[in-house]
Amino acid sequence: MADSVYHSYKDREKEKCSDIKTLRKSVLLGEYNDSIIYFNRSYLWKSVLLNSFKAEFEQDELHQLPHENPGTDNDNWVGHSKVELSREGVDQDPLDNHHDKPETNGFKDETDILAVIKMDVERLIIDPIFQQEEIKNDIIQILYNYDKFTPYKQGFHEICGLIYLQLYRDKSLIFSSKDIQLETFSIFTALMNSLTPNFYNEDNLVGWCISTFNKYLLLIDPNLYDLMIKHYKIESQIWLIRWVRLIFLRELGLNNTYKVLDHLICFDYDITKLIPFIIIIFLIKIKMSLVTCEDQGEILYLLLHYPYQEYTNDEITEIVRFSIQLYNSSELNMKIIGTNINKNYHKGLNWDKIKNLDKLRLELKLQRRVRGALRK
Repeated sequence: MADSVYHSYKDREKEKCSDIKTLRKSVLLGEYNDSIIYFNRSYLWKSVLLNSFKAEFEQDELHQLPHENPGTDNDNWVGHSKVELSREGVDQDPLDNHHDKPETNGFKDETDILAVIKMDVERLIIDPIFQQEEIKNDIIQILYNYDKFTPYKQGFHEICGLIYLQLYRDKSLIFSSKDIQLETFSIFTALMNSLTPNFYNEDNLVGWCISTFNKYLLLIDPNLYDLMIKHYKIESQIWLIRWVRLIFLRELGLNNTYKVLDHLICFDYDITKLIPFIIIIFLIKIKMSLVTCEDQGEILYLLLHYPYQEYTNDEITEIVRFSIQLYNSSELNMKIIGTNINKNYHKGLNWDKIKNLDKLRLELKLQRRVRGALRK
């Protein structure tokens, strides 16, 4: 049954999505998504990302993991015993991005990197498959090899797991089990091409939060900017670090993240271009909740525990459509588009006419307390 569905899927896609440009357009228009029986996300990612970056690797290009058990004959063996950590002096601040990547040819350096990767993979809980030793080893080897390009950072393991999980689910259709690791490595490498320099470099991330995100927030929704930046003096990087580094996985959940990611990779090879606008739209969606927060701590809690739901494909497509509209607009027109977005999500409330945000906040708090008292 699966084979016949997939062959039918391929035949239809040859007609409907005869080239990458058409395939990407159909995703952005909401015509090709996971509500369609012949949709295949792994095919989409592989077609779009690897076509953009030409990042496909061969199996013999992957470095084998160093032996950790002298008595084993398995080149890929990795132990998952608890790692005992000890305090050691260091010559450089480990959080300082200005020093060069340390040499990893020495055994001690490689074991240090592997120890960190292994601990992170042990904490990978987005799906039960990551409790299987064989799959843990696959993820560890992928991250160990990616470290040859870019020094490993915490968070890489979750994005890698997100990709691996989708390919694992699709393996009966387009992948054999042995292909999943290599295809995951290729797709992960292509995806991280724009994420790593923008969001995993501390200086770049702070600069992006201030010069890009804060600027667009002010242009699109001055009320939210006044509330978060001026009134509560919240530094955006405090909460944005998790939003952007994990491409919404913690804030929106796995299924929503998959849907957003489909759109991001189809819009541009640099998936970071739409991210500030998507985040601002998600903030606008919970604007009433943000306004009624009692203090800075309550707002931060809401930002770090976003009250998401399982969004439909149409809802995600709408959010991305607004984001693309903002991305393509001049800065002068962003306020107009922001007003329209507010009207879309807060019907009957004209935020432009609200001059005293403090007064509104007090009124909304009072209404909330009254509703709470009436429910008792």
